[in-house]
Amino acid sequence: MVSRSRAASLAVLLSLSTVVALPAPAAAVPVPIPTAPTCVAAADDPDGAAGMAAQCGTEVEVLSERTETSQVFAQPDGTLESVTSLYPTQVVKNGVWTDVNTDLRLSGGVTPVATSADVRFSTGGADPMVTLTEGAASIRIKSPWNLPTPSLNGDTATYVNVLPGVDLRLRAEPDGFSQYLVVNTPTAAANSELARIAFPIEASGGASIRENESALEVVDAAGNVLFASGSALMWDADGAGDEGADSAPGRTAEMDVEVSAHELVVVPDQALLTAPDATFPIYIDPAFSKPSMGGNWTHTNSCSPGTSFYTSYRSELRVGRQWNTSCKWRAYMRFDTAQLAGATIQAAEFAVTADHVANCAGANTNLLFRNNISAMNTATWNSTSSGNVQTIGTEKFDANESSCPSGDQRKVYDDGSAKVLEGRMQSQANARASQTTFALISSDEGDHMGWSNFIPGSVALIITYNHTPSVPTSLKITTDCGISCAWVRSGTPTLSAVAADPNGGTLARVEFEVYDRARASRKAASGSAVSNRASGQAAAWKVTPALPEGAYSWRVRGCDAYVCGGWGGWFDFTVDTTAPTNVSVTSAEYPPASAGTWNGAAGQAGTFTISASGANRFELTLNGVNKGWVNTTGDVWTGPLTPDRDGVNLLTARAADAAGNVAGSPFTYEFLVRPVPAKAVGWGFNEASGTTAASDPAGTTLDSKAGPAARTAGRSGGYALALDGASAWATTQPVVDTKTPFTVTALVKLNSTTVSGPMTAVSSHGATGSGFRLGYRAEGWCFSMYAADGGAETRACSTESVGTGWTHLAGVYDGTRLRIYVNGLNWEEADQVPFTSTWSATQGWSVGRAKDAGALTQYWTGAVDRVGAYQKALTQSEIVTDGAKG
Repeated sequence: MVSRSRAASLAVLLSLSTVVALPAPAAAVPVPIPTAPTCVAAADDPDGAAGMAAQCGTEVEVLSERTETSQVFAQPDGTLESVTSLYPTQVVKNGVWTDVNTDLRLSGGVTPVATSADVRFSTGGADPMVTLTEGAASIRIKSPWNLPTPSLNGDTATYVNVLPGVDLRLRAEPDGFSQYLVVNTPTAAANSELARIAFPIEASGGASIRENESALEVVDAAGNVLFASGSALMWDADGAGDEGADSAPGRTAEMDVEVSAHELVVVPDQALLTAPDATFPIYIDPAFSKPSMGGNWTHTNSCSPGTSFYTSYRSELRVGRQWNTSCKWRAYMRFDTAQLAGATIQAAEFAVTADHVANCAGANTNLLFRNNISAMNTATWNSTSSGNVQTIGTEKFDANESSCPSGDQRKVYDDGSAKVLEGRMQSQANARASQTTFALISSDEGDHMGWSNFIPGSVALIITYNHTPSVPTSLKITTDCGISCAWVRSGTPTLSAVAADPNGGTLARVEFEVYDRARASRKAASGSAVSNRASGQAAAWKVTPALPEGAYSWRVRGCDAYVCGGWGGWFDFTVDTTAPTNVSVTSAEYPPASAGTWNGAAGQAGTFTISASGANRFELTLNGVNKGWVNTTGDVWTGPLTPDRDGVNLLTARAADAAGNVAGSPFTYEFLVRPVPAKAVGWGFNEASGTTAASDPAGTTLDSKAGPAARTAGRSGGYALALDGASAWATTQPVVDTKTPFTVTALVKLNSTTVSGPMTAVSSHGATGSGFRLGYRAEGWCFSMYAADGGAETRACSTESVGTGWTHLAGVYDGTRLRIYVNGLNWEEADQVPFTSTWSATQGWSVGRAKDAGALTQYWTGAVDRVGAYQKALTQSEIVTDGAKG
């Protein structure tokens, strides 16, 4: 339990007028030098205060929790201590917390230095006697008489002789004001103007005055009580001298009150005013205070059982049988305790200081817990005679100042081992009670020696409490997640949650638990591994030991030094560490290139089906353009894809599962898109060097495949390929569909017309053999095609212009025959032969070689330039035009 050394009054508790900020962290230095923490008395919020308290080993006030009647202090052990008073002890003035000071000053009227109530007294003349303001609502109570200039003495303004022998005293209270008409003599009491005293009222901002039972209330337009009074009372003095206005009265009378929109009328009791045995002065008292304070109090009197003393005798709490009378007094005190809702009470104390007791031997006073009194301003002896629920304790006070003498004495209830108050406050916290009411009652109300007066400003309800850590929020898995963190690809994922403690500061630990999905068996737990985590910050734990594949649930809770909070909700997840397998792609519209068929067209969509064992999505890329991820249904995705080009198209599919496991290498699917009509591709071979030859249009680059990548002079300048019988250039892409009409052209040059075997300048390939060959053999220039891949050859040949000069060759297939054009000429019978192609050579395209029985052969010796491919049968004039280029 935190040691208690609170002063006799909350007025002397720590009250900061400024907030001390922590300095910014120093810049990093090569060798860190530990420094002592910067310790301050207060911090803005619970987290800052709790952290500072733990670091510095001393209590730190939580400024965000400060009210006019209470302060909250973070303790080094992580608990909080609230100290609540009956009166305001500090108020905000000009944005700064300031100690309450009821001393009056002239500042725009007669006003107190710093009080909870916005109250202004008259400077004299016709100036309103009292102005009460709360927000936009304002009530101005005027005097029925012109007022003299007041004399100010501390908290009291005295207006002398407002009537002959009658003074007006206005006194500032921490939460309101007191008003006394002091009738000094019987002659003054006989003044007819005291028969009925009418105070004019002016209201603005929706304010008004109303009666509530025997009490008065100032309310706003919504009916909220801004200020309240008890019954309007008058009493005679008991010979106590200057303090008679607040001393125990010899005789009390309740006055009738009349309230209208424009007037507050008090009707003094004429019997008391004119009583022969009345002790003067006589006090006439309607007063107001704010009932909205965190602590509020009143006392009741058995001799005036229907009277509210809410705003009477405010300088003391009266308890016991009044001296030399049969009248018994009881004091009732209410405290705001909403901040304790749901908390664990670690310690509780009720402290009060006795100002005076009747007996030198001391007087016993009981502290009782009672049913809540929600409206103190209407509380009377009758309304409070029942409802006292439990005696908290009894203390003996020895504060007889006049006879013994003995000074003020402070006592603390429930400071021993019984802990009755602690138990009662725990019940209030469990019930989430927003208010708690206590009573001080003499142990022997029949004995006037039990009469006691207590100092209202000394009362303090001191509670040390601890809130259970909140249920953690923001549960998530931060590593190894798949499409969501309901699936993870590791048996040791990192779990994270934000754990918080309403008290702020640091949580002793954050506990994680992992169960099987049935939540029947715990599989892993963090225990104390995640410790000393700042409240409100994410705490993380990497699951240990590793979980095998399967379905799981996890939960988390926060714990402080005293208690653990509730578990958060279950977070379900599945561990899956196996990547998808057996990826495949099929399409009826676009079968694989290995099928050797050209299909569809660029811009024409086809349906593709992609599957893989254990996949729930595929990432698709078509011709280098990423199409994003598509979701599967039962390991399969079926949907449209649109090729953006003719010729070879390349689709890659990368399979992944829900946990984010990705299959090893992307699956590659090639398919052939039928060339556009009249497609033309050419290679000029004008690169001065290098191992590649660009196409026009781009997209079908040839690479040097064997021998040196040599160049020679072209026919009309520029460069041509120099081939030595062992070198060639090729691409794996087919260029034209050899099943439909096409034309292939080339400028060729022989090193010698004497050859040992056929030489091929240009060819296309199937899996086994060539689809066509354009070249030279013993019988001359020839253009050949084959009945099937590796099948029988049909060729058209010509002996025209056979020599070692540059020769333009064109091989044409028109769907029914083969033709060979030499330098644009085709007129011999052997130049054209019937043929119908039944297959397409789709395995590649070569310059300087052919393919036969699966082997590369018929290498060219000489030069090749200006190769062209056309997806149509060129006419002779088109061939002549092609031959004239370059």
